[in-house]
Amino acid sequence: EMRTFSATPKASMLSESMRDIGYSLETALADIIDNSITAQARNIQLFANIDDSDVRIGILDDGEGMTENDLLEAMRPGCRSPLDTRGISDLGRFGLGLKTASFSQCRRLTVVTRRDGDTSAAIWDLDYVAEQDDWLVQIPDDSGELPWVHLLGGNGTLVIWEKMDRLLSEADSVEARPDILRRIDEARKHLELVFHRFLSGEHGMKKVRMSLNNRPLEPYDPFHADHPATLHHQKEKIKVGDQEVVVQAFTL
Repeated sequence: EMRTFSATPKASMLSESMRDIGYSLETALADIIDNSITAQARNIQLFANIDDSDVRIGILDDGEGMTENDLLEAMRPGCRSPLDTRGISDLGRFGLGLKTASFSQCRRLTVVTRRDGDTSAAIWDLDYVAEQDDWLVQIPDDSGELPWVHLLGGNGTLVIWEKMDRLLSEADSVEARPDILRRIDEARKHLELVFHRFLSGEHGMKKVRMSLNNRPLEPYDPFHADHPATLHHQKEKIKVGDQEVVVQAFTL
């Protein structure tokens, strides 16, 4: 029989390399919002707190929430196989999105979730992982003290990013303020474009409201479909395997 060797990745090393998969602030936020939309959220609130020295970002939804088991499974890196059959509304792919998107921006990821009034919380802290050199998720005794948690409804999920070392560059945090505000504003514009069909509740799609620091996101339609000079072309259906893809062309 062939000899084997257990090549378990070193947590302290792999958790750091998971941070460089190539997300920007806006694509990382979009990945978290995808999860909220998959969880049937109708309202998604983004919060960016840069008032104190500790910059933090929150993404709060009123989707179906998770049980504690669901949450711990969602915190596991690679919790879904890309080979699994997915629901029609599932925008995820590899079961890595929540973790890699979050770690690309921050060193501390907290998820608080509520399903039918039952609240569960879990924390990935990369400094703790490095110190223990083990994939250990922390479970807080009391989630009531966490930022924005009082805004959670009967069902929903709150994702909190803290220790945002990527946004807070080497520059002193006070001097970096205007730069951080500009980055967050760029992220808003990106989300208004990427999710424009959800924001406008385009026919056949359920409308999703989104806001950033209580200011609503407005849909930005790249096709200018309502402009009188825009030409709408015939929809075309293309078969891909046993799926049908509808393509719509516009001339601006």
